[in-house]
Amino acid sequence: MTLSELLPAIAQVTLTLFIIIDPIGNLPVISGLLHGFEPEQRRRSVDTAVLVSLGILIAFAFLGTELLGLFGVGTGEMLVAGGVLFTVIGMDMIFGFLPGGTCDPETACVVPVATPLLAGPGAITTVLLAVHREPFPSGYLVATVAVIISLAATWLILRRIEELMALLGERGTLIVGKLMGIVVMAIAVSFVVRGVLTIIEQTAAGVA
Repeated sequence: MTLSELLPAIAQVTLTLFIIIDPIGNLPVISGLLHGFEPEQRRRSVDTAVLVSLGILIAFAFLGTELLGLFGVGTGEMLVAGGVLFTVIGMDMIFGFLPGGTCDPETACVVPVATPLLAGPGAITTVLLAVHREPFPSGYLVATVAVIISLAATWLILRRIEELMALLGERGTLIVGKLMGIVVMAIAVSFVVRGVLTIIEQTAAGVA
């Protein structure tokens, strides 16, 4: 895989991951979870949550494929499952029907900030699909770089959570979250279509 092919792939996965993680849309949730923390506690919680989510996503990038192989799950099935999962996430971003969580200063908000808010099912699925889409070892490189860039951007945003909340306001944050939900729904449709086509192609090749 040449550099001219690698860079667009990294950019695409990074953008998808950033949209799925949705740090701007999650600002009100995370701000509420960190409410009452001292400034130093808040910064430490954000640092810990981002580092833990980085470890989770990198671990799934390198071990997730082997784990799925044990269950006989292929790329097509992963794409369809990812599309269904993204549909639920997108609908939640638009309509907000999934339950929220609580945050304990003693655990530095590893749960629910690190997971499932940052390294949630959608982000994990995106990383696994990135590994599957590209030939070895390009898929691992694309997934790893995309995870690092998207979480670095997320860390920068969450480190300025109070300032951004004041700048966007509750209504502005809500609007951004809804718009990102529509984008996630579009990604979901794309994944399902590609997954179905992949399954059809693999089935036809097996019959032939």
